[in-house]
Amino acid sequence: MSKKKVFTNWLDLPPDFSPPDWEGFVYLIVNTLTDQRYIGRKYFWSKRKTKIKGQKRRKVVVSESDWKTYKSSSDDVKADIKKYGLKNFEFYILSLHKTRAETNYEEIRQQFIRNVLYDRFPNGNFVYYNECILNRYYRRRN
Repeated sequence: MSKKKVFTNWLDLPPDFSPPDWEGFVYLIVNTLTDQRYIGRKYFWSKRKTKIKGQKRRKVVVSESDWKTYKSSSDDVKADIKKYGLKNFEFYILSLHKTRAETNYEEIRQQFIRNVLYDRFPNGNFVYYNECILNRYYRRRN
């Protein structure tokens, strides 16, 4: 039995938006029940190399990514979506970018600007689901 793909309601997309004009975007996910947030990035295009019969070189195949149905790469965010339901989450596109390098840079910049590793609510819980930046900078364990 196949799962039905549920489209993500990306907010703040420009009215004249067209994926071929862009390489990727930086997004913010907000859990409207707990106000927890997640900053991430997604590319509009997936690129893979495939071997062509009778040729030595591999060909790069470009296809549209799953950005329309994408929810998050974070296991914690996915678990909360399953727990609370998709209707309790808002998905914002913070910025669109022409290159992968710009997309990556802006994701990291937003994570540092927003202090995703250390920002806390008054009750002591973390504001952001993000636990690391670049797989290099990690949240301290208590």
